Amino acid sequence: MSQPPEDILERLLVARLPSPPQTLIRLMSLCQSDDVGMAELSELIASDPGLASKVLSVAHSAAYHRTNAKTLTLLQATSTLGMGLIKVLVISESVFQTFNAFRQAGGVNLQYFWKHSLKVAVLARAMAERQSGVSSEEAYLAGLLHDVGRLALLAAIPERYTELFGQPDNAGLCNQEQRLLGMSHAQAGAWLLEHWHLNDAMVDAVLSHHDDVPPLKDTRPLARSVHLAHRLAALPLNKPFDNAPDILEQDLTLSEIAALVQKAALQVAQIARDLGVDISDTDSPPTAGQVITRPQPLDATQTQLAQEVLNRSVLNEMAMTLINMTSTNAALTSLRQHASALLQLEDAMVMLARDNQQTLVPVSMNERHLDATPLSFDLALDAPMLQCVSQRKVVFSKRTGASTSILLDVMHADEVVLLPLLTAQHCLGVLAAVVAPEYSHHLKTQLPTLQAFGVYAGLALSRRRLAEKKRPVQNISAKEAQQLELKRVAQAVNLLVESLSKTTQAVVMAPVELSLAVRDIVQLLQHRQLIPGNIEINSELPNRASWVQSSLGMVKQILLILIKNACESMPDGGQIVINGGVLVQREGAVYTALTVSDSGPSLKEAVQAQLYEPMHTAERDESELHRYGLSMVNHLVEKMDGHLKFNASATGTKFEILLPCARNPTV
Repeated sequence: MSQPPEDILERLLVARLPSPPQTLIRLMSLCQSDDVGMAELSELIASDPGLASKVLSVAHSAAYHRTNAKTLTLLQATSTLGMGLIKVLVISESVFQTFNAFRQAGGVNLQYFWKHSLKVAVLARAMAERQSGVSSEEAYLAGLLHDVGRLALLAAIPERYTELFGQPDNAGLCNQEQRLLGMSHAQAGAWLLEHWHLNDAMVDAVLSHHDDVPPLKDTRPLARSVHLAHRLAALPLNKPFDNAPDILEQDLTLSEIAALVQKAALQVAQIARDLGVDISDTDSPPTAGQVITRPQPLDATQTQLAQEVLNRSVLNEMAMTLINMTSTNAALTSLRQHASALLQLEDAMVMLARDNQQTLVPVSMNERHLDATPLSFDLALDAPMLQCVSQRKVVFSKRTGASTSILLDVMHADEVVLLPLLTAQHCLGVLAAVVAPEYSHHLKTQLPTLQAFGVYAGLALSRRRLAEKKRPVQNISAKEAQQLELKRVAQAVNLLVESLSKTTQAVVMAPVELSLAVRDIVQLLQHRQLIPGNIEINSELPNRASWVQSSLGMVKQILLILIKNACESMPDGGQIVINGGVLVQREGAVYTALTVSDSGPSLKEAVQAQLYEPMHTAERDESELHRYGLSMVNHLVEKMDGHLKFNASATGTKFEILLPCARNPTV
């Protein structure tokens, strides 16, 4: 497929597609209901090409790790986003349309467009049900989106496309679009579906829905279903046979054609009645040459008002969603997903400030960045990060010349945008996101929105911190919930330890880089949300490599068990700190120290009893949460010729493990 003209490309990407206001009102009502299900939500979204496009594009974005996966159904996509994010999207679209120029475009018949798209969707599903190898749900989506290029062009370049939008939707329109714009609406729609990571079959169906019949015989079944549905939708209800001789080649009789067209019309009419949409005057398409009133741009005051309403409604709703998440890790993941949905920042990383705002510690990111992400970023070594944190403002960081940036390398990007996560007094951290080249200019015109996003996100994270500090005084139901969370964490960690133990039965000791082992475990636990929301975990490691002669699997097992033990000792919340890399001399040999400290109260005698409990009793029951307990730590340290000691008191517990030093294997 040819690339759309560069002057339209960026505007297509950032275009906001209008939805029928009745759909948005109904969706808002459903999102506020206590007993609504995702099936009901997705059914309503399936009546609107604009909103369906948005939900599908977000659900397939990198924020949900879906870029190379199978295309989701609309129900799956809706469930992926969840009720909270769907509500934020609906509010966002409602605010946008309230102040949007579409309301001034009185001559643009969006109701006819909506009715036609829905009718093609219904007919495409019926066509798919008549043949094998085509998903009826996928056919419905392809039909619903077959003309999304028209809607996107109207939103992207209204000054150039409004009059074209009023023309009949046929091959002649495609020719006019090619001549005046350098691309057709079919090409624009297919390019957008590609950008949203939908599959090739759907892209082909949108691209070819205006193609001639003979070449179409060699295309995919889905494309044929949508193509035929598009032609059937254009047939008049009173005389569907007059324009249907070539459709008979598709193994359809005249009576079948009439039945399909009539049934589709009834289904669309029923949907319209359910939503309260009047489609009585939309039976005929626009006539050629119809004069359309071009929309007038919003003035500066209207633009400022729209921005203020957006901040106070959409971003406030986002903040409440983050505050109400079950754990801090879940809130951080949701923050990245909101950045994708509201700002089109698909690939984002959240970093929190540490060491008096001298470093940024990555705490939430996409899986593909886990292995390359360092434990922390030193702000003194990255001028854009330092500027973002110290000046509390949005900063763009771009690869230029021979300059290097660890963050750009980690995120495989030539440009990132840095959003400070702010409270009134502090910068809690930074959300860094990859900036696509074609999206760079638009983002730089959205600085107030980006800054506001960081403020509301920072306030939400700050509120979570305050709430977590107060959790000890909450009622018994909250304590019970925390106990269930700790049980879940313990069970999950036990499974991880067990999987590692299977690979270390007869292992040979070898050089292991201690800092990398710590980083992998901390990021694994955070990514799988295995650190309770009221517990903070920090790593304090040297910038140099720390090589020990041991087993990587055993070191990771020890870390997992000690972190699990720390979580269990702090049911009301607290802090875990991991230190490593300090050199210690003992009995004429040099060791590297690994320490794990927590703020949970403990008794020396109790810890000592667990450490030296015989292994057979610790492993007697695989269902026990303490199957992999402190006795396993002691056993593994001994196998690595290391030493273990601990301190326990009412203010916390500290385990110090000494492992034999090793030379850097690359030296």
